[in-house]
Amino acid sequence: MIQFIFGIVGGTALLMYGVDMMGEGLERMSGNMMKRILERFTGKLWKAFLAGIFLTAVVQSSTAISVLSVGFVNSGIMKLSQAIGIIYGANIGTTITAQFMAFSFSFNLIQLSLPIVAIGFIMKTMGKGSKIINAGHSVMGVGFLLLGLMILNEGIPYMQQNESIQYFFSHYASNVFLGILIGTVTTALVHSSSATVGIVILLGNAGLISLTTAVILMLGDNIGTSVTALIASINGNINARRTAWGHALHNVIGVVLALPFLHLFVRFIEYFTLTVQGSTNIQLQIANSHTIFNIVVALIFLPLNDYFVKLLLTIIKEKKSSQKGQVSYLDKLLLDTPVAALGASLRELRRTTAYSRTMVRNVFSSILENNLDALKEVGSMEKNVVLLQKDLTNYMIALSKRTLSETQSIMLPGIIKGAKYLERMANHTGHLMELQKDRVEKEMFFTEDALSEMKEVSELLDEMYERTCSNLSSYREADFVEMKNLHASIDLKLESYSISHVHRLENEECSLDASLIYLEMLSTLESISDYLYKIEKLCRYELRGIPAPVE
Repeated sequence: MIQFIFGIVGGTALLMYGVDMMGEGLERMSGNMMKRILERFTGKLWKAFLAGIFLTAVVQSSTAISVLSVGFVNSGIMKLSQAIGIIYGANIGTTITAQFMAFSFSFNLIQLSLPIVAIGFIMKTMGKGSKIINAGHSVMGVGFLLLGLMILNEGIPYMQQNESIQYFFSHYASNVFLGILIGTVTTALVHSSSATVGIVILLGNAGLISLTTAVILMLGDNIGTSVTALIASINGNINARRTAWGHALHNVIGVVLALPFLHLFVRFIEYFTLTVQGSTNIQLQIANSHTIFNIVVALIFLPLNDYFVKLLLTIIKEKKSSQKGQVSYLDKLLLDTPVAALGASLRELRRTTAYSRTMVRNVFSSILENNLDALKEVGSMEKNVVLLQKDLTNYMIALSKRTLSETQSIMLPGIIKGAKYLERMANHTGHLMELQKDRVEKEMFFTEDALSEMKEVSELLDEMYERTCSNLSSYREADFVEMKNLHASIDLKLESYSISHVHRLENEECSLDASLIYLEMLSTLESISDYLYKIEKLCRYELRGIPAPVE
């Protein structure tokens, strides 16, 4: 009995670990591919649906795909309706694991579990290059998955002989509502629908449950797989909550729709498996029921997607009070998918750079018009940028504890640097604001030449902001070259303006106090220009995962 319990616990643990390990390796191998496909091929609902199927089939992690979708909704790259379309597809793509496990029983692949683990270990420890290492990680995951199934399979004879276990499956698990509850709770506890479907396949293969009971448990498994995302989304933003609830409601409504046709569905699965695969093996029937159920539910929801999204928008409303004072839109849910977390961080840098640009424009507006109206928001904006810098740095520290690729490890400190540069730019802008306030309050006026020079600097600096925002979005070498020229031009002009102003002071064209403020402003603007150029260099190197050359 004790050996049986240890076998069940250990086998389940290995099965779950193998599924996670396989998905982890595949996700690392294809992280950038996932991002590119989701960005380019999700313009329409049917494209989002197909992208969800393909990507989840490749990486075997519906969670990773869902999290990436949430990140793109937050950034405005895709709409909530497209993210929900991806989830429809992800539910189908994730059933590939069940098909593989059914295949492994049919061809007795579980006996090859240890050699597969060994092959994966050799690839991971001796392989050169991240792709081979990550592939080895995935292969080891497949081996552990099969090893877990083999250990669980060894406990089948005991279960077949135990009357209490047989009574439980025949009287409780076969009950529609209790069976769905058992499937839901079990999947929610182990956080892996693939693991629980694997156990159901194992039980069916041993003759402990019928196909009808297996389908009932599978329906519960579909509901349970969304529980983890629901719990995780509690502290997430509005898009994360809507996406998680969309996943959950899609699964629950699908199960409710299936219940009246349960026995008809079971007979169809038997017919389909016999006709298409020429087999009556229950493990193939269970895997097929899992796949076909999710295909049918997705096909029902696709034409009704607009109404479903409206339902989500009605149920999950954005609380105005929760948004008040919010500075950063970084989501902790993205941390487990580094490519999504880094993408969100880059979008935050771009957003804050545009925010910094508005601050500088407001200060220039106040200087050129000689009033304080434009400065009303600058102080609070400076505080927001300081908070962003802290948020983004802490976010990167949290992300550094995850497993990162070489490229991602280079990007991470680059993002921290970028946030620090933006904070210093905000501090310099705040200093400009204080200088301007002092100038207005003490009625110190600049000459027409000085104001003309300020206007030229403002135009050059604004152009630098434009180039930086553009390269934070999508790097272009031509923008970097132009930025380099702008930075050099601003330096030359600021030096020239400083000399010109000293001559004006010598000619008594302006007061000493006004001159000191003007020269201090020029020095501060030079610092802002320098930090913008530093961010531009980050765009060229670290933020693209390329090591910066030593200067």
